[in-house]
Amino acid sequence: MKNKRTLAAVFWLAAVVVMLLVMPDLNRLVQEKGQVSLPDDLESVVGTKVLNDLMNEGKDTYSFAYVFHRDEGLTENDFTSIERVLNQLDPNKLGIVDTLFHTENEAAANQLISEDGTIVLAQLSIDKSIGTAKEAASMLRKETSDLAMDTYVTGADIVVDDFATTTQEGVKKTEVIAVIFIITILIIIFRSPIVPVISLITVGIAYAISLSIVALLTKYIDFPFSNFTQVFLVVILFGIGTDYNILLFTRFKEELGRTDHIARAISETYKTAGRTVLFSGTAVFIGFVALYFSQFSMYKATSGVAVGVLILLLVLMTLNPFFMGLLGFKLFWPIKTIQARQGNKLWAFISKFSFARPFVAILFVLILSVPFIISYTGELNYNDLIEIDDKYESKQAINLIEKHYSAGMSAPATLVIDNNTSLATNPYLKAIDELTGVIADTPGVAKVYSPTRPEGNRIEELYVNEQASTVEEGLNSAQEGVGTIQGGLNKVNERLSEKQDVSGVQRLIDGTAALQNGANQLTAALDELTNGLEQAQSGSTELSSGAGRLRDGLNTLEQGMTQLEASYSQLAAGFTQYRSYFTQVDQLIASSKQAYEGILASLNNYVQTTPDAANNEDIKTAIGIAQKGLQSLSSLDAASLSSKYDELTAGMTKANTALANAKQGLTALQQGADQLVKGANSLSTGVGSASSGADQIASNSASLSGGLSAVQNGQKQLQESLISLQADMEELRSGLGQGAEGLSEIYAGLGEANGYLEELSKKEQGTFFIPEEVLNGEFQESLNAYMTNDRTGATFNIILDVNPYTEEAMDIIRDINKRIDGYVESSALQDADVYVTGKTMSNADLQDVSQADFIRSAIIMMAGISVILWIITRSFLQTLVIDASLLLAAFASFGLTELIANNLLGYDMLSWNVPFFTYIMIVSLGVDYSIFLMMRYNETAELGRGEIVQACTQMGGVILAAAVILGGTFAALIPSGIVTLIQVAIAVIIGLVILALFIMPMFIPACLGIAQKVERMIERRKQKKLNQP
Repeated sequence: MKNKRTLAAVFWLAAVVVMLLVMPDLNRLVQEKGQVSLPDDLESVVGTKVLNDLMNEGKDTYSFAYVFHRDEGLTENDFTSIERVLNQLDPNKLGIVDTLFHTENEAAANQLISEDGTIVLAQLSIDKSIGTAKEAASMLRKETSDLAMDTYVTGADIVVDDFATTTQEGVKKTEVIAVIFIITILIIIFRSPIVPVISLITVGIAYAISLSIVALLTKYIDFPFSNFTQVFLVVILFGIGTDYNILLFTRFKEELGRTDHIARAISETYKTAGRTVLFSGTAVFIGFVALYFSQFSMYKATSGVAVGVLILLLVLMTLNPFFMGLLGFKLFWPIKTIQARQGNKLWAFISKFSFARPFVAILFVLILSVPFIISYTGELNYNDLIEIDDKYESKQAINLIEKHYSAGMSAPATLVIDNNTSLATNPYLKAIDELTGVIADTPGVAKVYSPTRPEGNRIEELYVNEQASTVEEGLNSAQEGVGTIQGGLNKVNERLSEKQDVSGVQRLIDGTAALQNGANQLTAALDELTNGLEQAQSGSTELSSGAGRLRDGLNTLEQGMTQLEASYSQLAAGFTQYRSYFTQVDQLIASSKQAYEGILASLNNYVQTTPDAANNEDIKTAIGIAQKGLQSLSSLDAASLSSKYDELTAGMTKANTALANAKQGLTALQQGADQLVKGANSLSTGVGSASSGADQIASNSASLSGGLSAVQNGQKQLQESLISLQADMEELRSGLGQGAEGLSEIYAGLGEANGYLEELSKKEQGTFFIPEEVLNGEFQESLNAYMTNDRTGATFNIILDVNPYTEEAMDIIRDINKRIDGYVESSALQDADVYVTGKTMSNADLQDVSQADFIRSAIIMMAGISVILWIITRSFLQTLVIDASLLLAAFASFGLTELIANNLLGYDMLSWNVPFFTYIMIVSLGVDYSIFLMMRYNETAELGRGEIVQACTQMGGVILAAAVILGGTFAALIPSGIVTLIQVAIAVIIGLVILALFIMPMFIPACLGIAQKVERMIERRKQKKLNQP
């Protein structure tokens, strides 16, 4: 037997040396695998993966931000230096996947430079393959070491890393304080320095080996691991390990008091106390093993404690006997006499009272615990920042950001859209902009940056209501122009309606006929004159008389010719006036057609950009009137009138030529007549001269007659053309009248359309529409910033106006999610995948998962423990009583801890994981004490339920000592500075006090006392029935 104990000691010594040598780097392990991870099907997780696939080439990335700061404001030299550093960053060396710098564009500058000019942010996505978050941050920090202003590196990933560092530092403090405390308590209990040292050696070996095993499992097979795994290994193993050692060494001390045979004392110790430790440890082991079936990684990681409990039990069952056999009585040096353990008077009094008056005792316990259970609000804090000391750079930077920007700027939420087709079309961009507005209108949202709002504000020129205002202005101008054209047409119509008198042409024809008759008469007279000359002797009197009549006829003819020339001049002036009318009509028709075409183009474009307008009656009426007016104007042909006018002008020209020729002949006639008169008066010159003059007159008289005949024919042709022109001008006047009436209708229709557009332009919200030339032009810069290269993916940056790590932020992000779902399902994006990701969304998912899995894990753990309790006690009653007592202690500690945190520690609420950690600690440790008590009770239970009082008397001191040691071990967490650990420590200590002073000595005996009363009542009834005749 002794050799077996020695072999066990050698084995554990070798095992601890080997395991310490092969133990992985815990700090790196915590950084790489100790962070909280959520189930893969949650929105924040899926969204992050989609975001990385779309924007980061599928790479898993860290999110970092440079914070450049100067209290008195950044100078031009500062901006130059910052730009130089940012331009010199090597993407290959630093693993930079994506960036957002203020130097990229105006929108980025407005977003990243604080309003007071004291801070500039620079956002970077770093490939995780470059190393840990801490290593990546260190590399970024080196790039800015020469800058004169204050420079920080921060981000959600480095915050988590700093939290891990804080936790590791807290663990080291806890280990030292726990060791000192445990040694002190054990010296007080055993009054010997030997037992405390042996206890620490055995528990220390179990801790070192189990920690190494958990680390190796985590490194090679991804065993669940978290920031808190090592912490809870420390407190659980040193806590219950010390408790188990107290139980074992106390029983060994008792057995040594009964016998001097060390081997027999060891054997008896393990038959009794060893059995209790084994059962108790098994219950704790099963409880933590059950947590492996949790879904949430952090809860699942707590199952690593089960490895430690298992190793601890093996060490206590094999290594402790070695020290007991090796040292024997010397374990308790300097004590020389071994006395039997005396009962605890406090527990003896409480248990006796409670067993005798169970209802009073239970009522007292309920009065003590229920108010705290009821007062517990369950509101939890998910802000990791409170866990980190202000000395860390990441927290200092976030504090600066919250001071100078919207609070949410330190960790913006990101909306990701993944679509099968390009989103860079008007229907999708309209939906994206409307979705941006839905999010921006959510209470608690400060800004939303998206493809259609790259600066966080609406681009007013890209909304239909603004465009409608522009169209309205154009239609107003068109309406004014239509009014002007309408007035001009009316004036022309009035002038054309004036009847033009063509009777003057008839008078010309009549006068020309008279002239022609006179010329014919003149010709006849000349014939007579010639005849007379031939008869030379007819006498000078007749010659003189004929010459006189000839001259009179020529004078009359000259007057007629003068009158005819004046009439032609008047007619020519009238034609000239018609030419100006024709020119004006041409211009008005062209202007009207251009106005109609412009109006139709504006209205049709508006209908295309605003589908709802197609059903508006005012718009439809205006379009119909404009089409009708354009058709009417197109039927008017002023050009044909101009050609007829040109024909008339040509006829007038011919008539004028003939008239000029006639006038020349008349002049020649007058000259011949004068010569004839002279000849008649000077007969002495001879008949030859008279005959010559007469021949000349006769010749020109024939020409005059022919010219007048041509004039008369031209006049008749002119008269016919004027009559035809007058009919055509009447048709033109009628057409222009109809055009004026159409313009009047258009004028009214435009007024109604303008009214509709004015109403539309005054609406607060407008429909987003981007013209093709803008979409393919300057708008590409925005799409490049917020869309993928193929335009099938898009992102929004959502900035909250509250701290993004708070529960208030989570409520806002849930509200945003509901609004997104409500909009997307009936929009153009209904077939796209839309996700929200980021720290706030992760925290919201974390809250949902942790709360749901807390209940699930609590049930699993309690079920596992209940099974072990029933196996140990073989009693459903005892199992139910212990379960109820553990739940009562756990939930009462929640409420009381929340009150202490609010009123004494200055925390508004408990950290999100405090209830879970508190629950598993109180339940696992409480079941330990319960098994201690109930196994002692069951040793003599056949003597009656009253033996519970004796069991309490015997075990009270052990349990109180164990509670003090365990409470002290958890108290060692308080100096860690980690809020979660501080709150867990307080809650567990409160739970231990409730268990050790009220639940175990009072509630359990009271329940057994009620059971005894019920049993006796049933027995009396049975006996009464048997005694009845």
